[in-house]
Amino acid sequence: MEKEKFYIDDLIPEDVYKYSDNIKVGDIVEGKVLSITNDGVYVDIGSKTDGIIPIEEFHNVKEINKLFKPQQIIKVYVKKLNYDNVHQLSYKRAREIELFDKIKEWYEQQIPIETRIVSEVKSGYIVDIGVDAFLPYREVSNELKEKIGKVVNEPIKLQELVFKVIIKELKSLENKKLNIVVSNKLYEEKLREEIKKKVLSQIKVGDEVIATVKSLTSFGAFVDIAGVDALLHISNIAWYRVNHPQDVLHIGDKIKVKILSVDQQKGKIEVGLKQLFPHPWEEVNKKYKIGDVVKCKIINITDFGLFVELEPAVEGLVHKSEVSWENKEPKLHRMFKIGQEIEAKILNIDEENKRISLSIKKVSSNPWEEIKKEFPPNSVHKGKITRILRSGMYVSLKVGFEGFISINDISWTQKIKDLTKRYNVGDYVQYKVLDVLPEQETAVLSIKHLTENPFEKYSVDTIVKCKIKKVLKTVLIVELEKDIEGIITKKEAVVEKKDLSKELKMLYKPGQVLDAVIICVDEKKQRIELSVNKLEKILQQQLLKKYSEVKLPTLKEILTEQ
Repeated sequence: MEKEKFYIDDLIPEDVYKYSDNIKVGDIVEGKVLSITNDGVYVDIGSKTDGIIPIEEFHNVKEINKLFKPQQIIKVYVKKLNYDNVHQLSYKRAREIELFDKIKEWYEQQIPIETRIVSEVKSGYIVDIGVDAFLPYREVSNELKEKIGKVVNEPIKLQELVFKVIIKELKSLENKKLNIVVSNKLYEEKLREEIKKKVLSQIKVGDEVIATVKSLTSFGAFVDIAGVDALLHISNIAWYRVNHPQDVLHIGDKIKVKILSVDQQKGKIEVGLKQLFPHPWEEVNKKYKIGDVVKCKIINITDFGLFVELEPAVEGLVHKSEVSWENKEPKLHRMFKIGQEIEAKILNIDEENKRISLSIKKVSSNPWEEIKKEFPPNSVHKGKITRILRSGMYVSLKVGFEGFISINDISWTQKIKDLTKRYNVGDYVQYKVLDVLPEQETAVLSIKHLTENPFEKYSVDTIVKCKIKKVLKTVLIVELEKDIEGIITKKEAVVEKKDLSKELKMLYKPGQVLDAVIICVDEKKQRIELSVNKLEKILQQQLLKKYSEVKLPTLKEILTEQ
């Protein structure tokens, strides 16, 4: 009987499974690597027909040579059975299915995974976490970028580079097929956060630790303490003024710092460098005394003075009034330069506020001592008005030196409210020197003292002639002599009772000369009051007094004369 012919396509599934030793599509089976060719990896899976893992499943030949060796036992996924040629197998699919639950656990629990770069693609890297995963460029940390940059031109070393990642995205497709995106940046961030929590829980204010300078900014430096960033503010770098941190520190420097503050909630640490050293002011009172002449360097120039440095962190101020004896308003920016060394005398040391006051001009003798000799008290001079204030005016004694005339020293009796109505800057006035005060660098001058003090010259009951200057509603302003004024109230100006109802302007005229008697002299109020009304009474009293003092002859003297 002729043997029956049959073809593989005519077989029913049960017969196929029987013929293929119970191997079916979708199985994961063990196999032995037979050979590695340009087509792929041939594997004996215990079937009458060998299987092949196509070369397209791998990124390059190097990856195949790294993964497989002849006679090696591996697990593969059966993709397609082909008894006429070779079965189609997948090594990576087998790995995906085998590791599916593990990968899911890694993703859900954010467990770090050790990996290596398999190859570089358009927007990132393919990495091996047991299966292929995608590491985008944006998910590469700066630390890893540096490491990759060092071996980027050495493929072998690049693939040997070991680092850790965390699964950031995981998409499960049909039949447990995975699409995995990993992140090294996320791993580094989580690692830093864990280290930060540990360091923050252990470190405390006052600790002295070693830190590494990471970056420099205009306001300070960021330093690394066991993997945790801390701020070293520019004001805490040194006791002296630091213009920019780069003048003192360099990136990579290892420095000892002191912990100044720890904010557990915000995760911030602030450190100081200068706090490791004693403040120079602790020695100031031992080094410097009031009256000492010292050399110092100008570190800043302002409109109000010069800031100088006696030594690092020990600074002082030369106020503009202490720059020159002659020039009260020196142009400091024209006269000095930053960095210029000068000599100055210490005027005051304020240890509490860490301030030193100095003087340039007091290094030399006080020229006001000579002014005092040239302008002795009670001497009379003439000078030009240089400034007019509400409280008085300055008059030039000589070039560079001024004296002050108070508004109260202009007139004995006139109350002057606005000097500008009487004087102008540039006018020349005659004055009397009352005093020269070298320590205060001024002279006290007066115009009113050019004349005798009327409050001493005129006394109550003195009869005087005066001229009416103004006739007001209730008072007469009269002039006793130049710049000496007095007042006569209406009550004291009206002689006849019948004239009390009349206005003063009907009784008196400006320029009219009167005889009047002084009834009040008040120097504090700068006031002299006179009366016409009491004049006749005072005259009668004076006549009576005069004749009462005449000695009458006795009876004996009369009889003797006869």
